[in-house]
Amino acid sequence: MAILQANLLDEAGGMLDDTVALRRRIHRHPEIGLALPRTQQIVLEALAPLGLDVRTGSRTTSVVATLDGARPGPTMLLRADMDALPLQEDTGLPFASEVAGAMHACGHDTHVAMLVGAARMLAARRATL
Repeated sequence: MAILQANLLDEAGGMLDDTVALRRRIHRHPEIGLALPRTQQIVLEALAPLGLDVRTGSRTTSVVATLDGARPGPTMLLRADMDALPLQEDTGLPFASEVAGAMHACGHDTHVAMLVGAARMLAARRATL
């Protein structure tokens, strides 16, 4: 079990740069409320190569991606919010919000990036799930 855990951590560490880049891309362009077309598109692009069954919401800008494993078993749900807050970012970070009056002060940008990372890792193990 310790070897499996170490392998998973190594794999996740190998995805760190991509995960951080995705988080910063989302962070630069925050959207408030339930209309999040730019964020939705970024998530769809990140999930596209994974071969998931992807659907989008009709009333809200959501993304639902289903990964069917090769074996029977329970269903698990992972979720993340994608919206930002109506705040002006004043951090001076190179990836600071480029949208006046909106920022990801809540961490939803990070949650989405981590969830995409989890989807990548799970998709790579589809045959064992």
